[in-house]
Amino acid sequence: MTIKPIRHIVVYKDEQYNTFPSVVQNKDGGFVAAFRQAPDRLDTYGLEHIDPSSKAAIVVSRDGTGWSGQPSVLYDDFFCGVQDPCLNVLRDGTLLATLFMWKVADRADAEDRADYTHPVFDKWIAKPVGSYTVRSTDGGQTWDRPVAVGIENVFIRGNCVETDDGALLAPFYGHADGLWRVVVGRTDDLGKTWSVHAEIAPEEGYGFFEPNLYRTPSGKLVLFTRCHKSKPEPGDGQAAFPLVTAESADGGLTWSRPVRHPIYSPSPFHALRLADGRVLLSYGYRFRPFGIRALVLNAECEGVEQAEEVVLREDGHGSDIGYTSAVQLEDGRVLVMYYYSEPGERHRYIAGTILEVQ
Repeated sequence: MTIKPIRHIVVYKDEQYNTFPSVVQNKDGGFVAAFRQAPDRLDTYGLEHIDPSSKAAIVVSRDGTGWSGQPSVLYDDFFCGVQDPCLNVLRDGTLLATLFMWKVADRADAEDRADYTHPVFDKWIAKPVGSYTVRSTDGGQTWDRPVAVGIENVFIRGNCVETDDGALLAPFYGHADGLWRVVVGRTDDLGKTWSVHAEIAPEEGYGFFEPNLYRTPSGKLVLFTRCHKSKPEPGDGQAAFPLVTAESADGGLTWSRPVRHPIYSPSPFHALRLADGRVLLSYGYRFRPFGIRALVLNAECEGVEQAEEVVLREDGHGSDIGYTSAVQLEDGRVLVMYYYSEPGERHRYIAGTILEVQ
């Protein structure tokens, strides 16, 4: 197995704070990328991923290598910030986007409201207002209004799985009983109503964040999730942020005990099925040297311990990078997309690496 980076590209860059991309190939053969776009407040307030002005934006490409033009809007909300749009292509060609939203208030207005729990720049305070799905039936040109998932206290950043019977399973995550856990949601009516299908709790002292679901050719479901040690100890270093996997052989009803692997990053992991059946697992590497990494697994996602971790690039400015999403191009090469900036650059932008996998 060899992973060979060919070149890095800029997908979209302006003077705003562009982050958290997701890329797919639509039913017409074109490529669609969604990402979060927010004002750049680094100079005025600092770094923050909660912003009431954030929206979900869309850019398109014919071949996946050349991206141009101003982004269109997937969804923009007047009262709430839109977060982490993630694209899925259903069997009938429909694009399904998942996202969640924040509402920000003045601290004085939220003093007596326990649901406002997230400080913003030490000046305001925010609360999550739910996860949603949005649909497009024309390849991403236009989008329906968001539909609330209805499962309380969950967030989402990760791809869904469509089952043989037409149901959708989604990898939510949320906080309950002192633990950040995975909540697998199920819908049998294409996102109109959702129910909790299963929950996957971490070991004591750990939390699960931003899981991704993948379905193998045998029908096995594999969960790849970002994991944080709740109280890292001196000397833990990157080991406090391992990749964790779990598997289900019954359509997501029951799951194996989660397993930690010596692949590390406090950034989510993305799984892409390649044309030959193997799986490319990519992720942002938020430790020195900051950058993007990937490895290849077999079709059933086995052998994580033996897979070779390959550096795609290691010239990032710092830890505020990553959130990979990958798609295979018509010529067999792969585009791994992520948000990035190099040392000395002012703005975060959507970037990509084109690579060959042999």
